[in-house]
Amino acid sequence: MSIFSQETQLPSYQQTMEQLVSMMRLYLRDYPHLNRLIDGEETSDRMIAWAILDAVQDFNTTPPFVGSISINALVSIPLLRDKVICTILESLYILQTRNQVNYSDGGISFSISDKGQSLYAFIQLLQQRYDMKVAKMKAALNVEMAMTGEGVLSEYFVINGLYFNNF
Repeated sequence: MSIFSQETQLPSYQQTMEQLVSMMRLYLRDYPHLNRLIDGEETSDRMIAWAILDAVQDFNTTPPFVGSISINALVSIPLLRDKVICTILESLYILQTRNQVNYSDGGISFSISDKGQSLYAFIQLLQQRYDMKVAKMKAALNVEMAMTGEGVLSEYFVINGLYFNNF
């Protein structure tokens, strides 16, 4: 079963995306036999695919703009994984907080969908780790590209100009 409609099937893209969706599901451990409190999978293949595309877009639009990557030419799977999981958990956080109910009657109290604070803390951890990794990765890519003359110029270049002999 493909996560794409017939109109969007591109063989290499589809195969890469399905492999990434499978990899992310494995990391999430989101399988019917492991989900004891819900029936089936918590996150659909379509949601995971959307989170993957969102993560790639986030990487491409984070400065410095050192070029675009696609899912067929990923820079780092662990970096992608952190952002995908963060995006999925953000969506789950919205669902949990929207459906949270605290109930108390006759000295008995319980809550439904009360995992919001735990999810929020984990999202913050993943987002900070992702942001730090992206900053390092983008800096490294920019330095590597600067060696061939393709990197993004520093703001110091604008201020100080170029210091070469005979200029």
